[in-house]
Amino acid sequence: MKRGFFTRFGGGMGHTLFPVEEAAEWLKEELPQERDSWRRFKRVVYALYLRQLQRQLKGEYAGFVWLLVEPLIMIILFTLMHTVLRGRSSSSYDIIVFMGSGMVPFFLFRTILTSSLRVFKQNKPLYHYSQIKPFDAFIANAFFESSLYAVITLILLLLAFLIGVDIVPQNFDGVVIGILWLILFGMSWGLLLGVLSHFYEVISKFVSFMSFPLLILSAVFFPLSTLPPVAREWLLYNPLVHFMEWIHGSYLATLDTRYVDFSYMFEWTVIPLFLGLWLYTKSERKFLDS
Repeated sequence: MKRGFFTRFGGGMGHTLFPVEEAAEWLKEELPQERDSWRRFKRVVYALYLRQLQRQLKGEYAGFVWLLVEPLIMIILFTLMHTVLRGRSSSSYDIIVFMGSGMVPFFLFRTILTSSLRVFKQNKPLYHYSQIKPFDAFIANAFFESSLYAVITLILLLLAFLIGVDIVPQNFDGVVIGILWLILFGMSWGLLLGVLSHFYEVISKFVSFMSFPLLILSAVFFPLSTLPPVAREWLLYNPLVHFMEWIHGSYLATLDTRYVDFSYMFEWTVIPLFLGLWLYTKSERKFLDS
C-alpha cells in the first residue's frame, strides 16, 4: 500500500492510518460549510497533528532529546550558580523547584512562538488540498508542541521525584491555569508574528535574536521581590514576567503573586490574538497563492 503524509509510525514499522488515496478523497470532499465546517476543522487538525507526530517518531529524536536536555541543563546550571553564590538554604523556597517551574513554561512559550514563525511555510505543499487551510496547520502545531512539552514535563517531574525533590505544587489549579494561559499567550503572538514573518523575514531573525535576552528578563531565575524597586518596575512592563510570577507563586507557597496584573496579561493576550486573526483573514489568499 502506498504511503502518504497521513501515516502513523509505531512499533518499529510503518502502517497507514489514512492511505493517500483515501486522504485525498475526504480532503477533496465538499462538506456543507455551515453544518460541517467544525467537523472539517477537527479532522484536518487531527490529521496534521498525526503527520507531525509521525515525523517526530520517524527520526527526529535529536530534536526531542534537546527539548528535554535544554531546560534540564539550564535548571542544573542556574541552581549551581545560586548555590555557589548564596547557598541553597539561603532561600525560603526550593531553588530546584523554582528554576524548574519557571524554565519549562518559558521554553514551552518560546517553542510555540518560534515554531509558529515557520509553520505556514513548512506546510505550504499541503495547501493544494482544498480542505487544508494555513490556520489548521498553525493550530495543529500549537497542540503538538504543547503535548510534547507535557511529556517532557512528566519526565522532568519523574526525575525530580527520584532524587527526592518535593514536586507537589501548592496551588495545582493556579499552575495549570497559568500554563494554559501562557500557551494561549504564545499562540496569540505566534499567530501575529507568524503572519507578519511570512512577508517580512526580518521578524523571524529578530525573534530568534531576542530569545536569550527574553529568558534573562522574564523573572525565570529570580522572584521580583528580590529586586530593587526601580528594576522591578521596569521588568513588570514585560507581560511574561507576570506569567512567571503567577506560576512561581502558585507552585511555591512561600512566594506570592502580589505583582501579577491579570488585566495586563489579558490585554497582552487578547490584543495580539485579534490582530493576528484579522491579519490572517486578510492574508489567507496570499498564503494559498504564494
